[in-house]
Amino acid sequence: MFLKIVYHGPAAMEALARYDRSLVVGILGGSAGTTFDAFHMLWEAKKYGARVALYGRKINNAEHQLSFIQYLRAVADDQLGPEEAVKAYHGALERLGIRPQRPLADDLQRTETASSYSGTGSIVRKSARDRPATKKPAAMPDFSKMTQAEKVQWNMDRWKRIVG
Repeated sequence: MFLKIVYHGPAAMEALARYDRSLVVGILGGSAGTTFDAFHMLWEAKKYGARVALYGRKINNAEHQLSFIQYLRAVADDQLGPEEAVKAYHGALERLGIRPQRPLADDLQRTETASSYSGTGSIVRKSARDRPATKKPAAMPDFSKMTQAEKVQWNMDRWKRIVG
């Protein structure tokens, strides 16, 4: 059986994970927060019995989703601690030429909204001028006139635009 819940801290996670060892407990990521919030929540929840992390919004809102997932995996596999992972993630962004949403010093901070679902609270946010300009979506092609190879190539190009 699988249970996905909001992470309410070490005591609640440990009690739930001990209650039934056959139960797979997964945590939800919650709304915005710093990169440290995401990595620390995963590290701490795993330490107290969580076996899955469902980080849809946290991954989707990351500057580079594939790098973010790479460092989440390193934290989950005990290869890096949360602070080291944040520093490594910022290094990856720098190598990719991607400007981080917040400076490293700010991204290493815990926020009160780490597991909030309302999206309100005291978190560090980008100003409107720091946000990249949104691109107009490309027109959809007429798939009925495309060969199978053209469809595959169109979808591969689309995913490269989405995930980098």
